[in-house]
Amino acid sequence: MGSFAVAPSAHAAQAKQALTLAGGGTYYGQVENGLPDGRGTAKWPGSKTYSGEFANGKRSGTGKYINEYKEADTGYRYKIVYTGSWANDRMSGQGVWTEKRFDGDGRVVSNKIRTGVFANNMLSSGYEVIHAEADPEYSFTYRGNAMTLNVMGSNENLTSSWKTGSLFSASYKKGSVSRSYSIFPEESAAKERERLASIKYLQKITAQVTPHLQKFEQLSKQVPLK
Repeated sequence: MGSFAVAPSAHAAQAKQALTLAGGGTYYGQVENGLPDGRGTAKWPGSKTYSGEFANGKRSGTGKYINEYKEADTGYRYKIVYTGSWANDRMSGQGVWTEKRFDGDGRVVSNKIRTGVFANNMLSSGYEVIHAEADPEYSFTYRGNAMTLNVMGSNENLTSSWKTGSLFSASYKKGSVSRSYSIFPEESAAKERERLASIKYLQKITAQVTPHLQKFEQLSKQVPLK
């Protein structure tokens, strides 16, 4: 995601100035001791930018990072945007991360959003919603409060579908409890009994998961394919 070691040609002086960064990047903003410090904007070759707060040459505080690139082997183009908290050059704290994947014709074929608390560039707790040209179109995940919830299906009537056990798939883990099912009946009678028992259990905890299902639907509106 870019290095902030400043090249020897950089000059330490006034509070706001331009710097040359190692790896071919550039910076313009507030400076302290020859390093980005305060507010500023960094740019790297290949359409990578960061605009926000720095401390001692590293992204720290709040800021927005954008990375656009193309995969040579697939031809897909990607646009990644993260807006939120940073610490020591890493996504850290509350933030929102999005990723759009475009095909060769410029169509969005996959759209993802992650929102919550990040640590070491990864979402540690919160929500992920993926909308893609797939069957089913949507994948939803929540992690937090010692619970993991995964749902696949449409982005409408999730709570009613949970109540009727008609989601494409659902899984729930909390402590020692782990329950999951898919919409497809199992081939063996024993496995089918397990599937139906999982549906019955999950129906009983509808009230617990309803706020998360509602959040899934809200976030799904932010990841259109168009």
